[in-house]
Amino acid sequence: MMSKKEFYQSVNETGGLVYPNGKLPSPISLFGIECDDGWLELIAELIQALVATGWTREILQIKEKYGGLCFYANGLPENGHEIIERFENRSYEICERCGSTDKVKLREDNWIKTLCDQCAVPWLERQNQIRLG
Repeated sequence: MMSKKEFYQSVNETGGLVYPNGKLPSPISLFGIECDDGWLELIAELIQALVATGWTREILQIKEKYGGLCFYANGLPENGHEIIERFENRSYEICERCGSTDKVKLREDNWIKTLCDQCAVPWLERQNQIRLG
């Protein structure tokens, strides 16, 4: 699994990201990476793929929604939406918590997450604790 430090280094190597109001400071999470670390490598690969095709690096938001990755950006190249869709679809095969691709599936309990069997157990226990108060 890619660490946050490795992720930020990878993003900086591509020239960094730009927020609509100017250069995006680190950590990016101040402006909207709203998912667990298991997808950082996938997101870094997505950013690299977009930059390689001429993307302006203008990011709006990166988040998890309904168990999948959602990547919102401006200044996309002609095929940018197809590239994003390909990576968003891959997110359903990668555990959002640990990055595993083994026994990954959507889990639902007041929230939908894409998790492997190992990460699902503590997440479901935590959801039960929240629900029971």
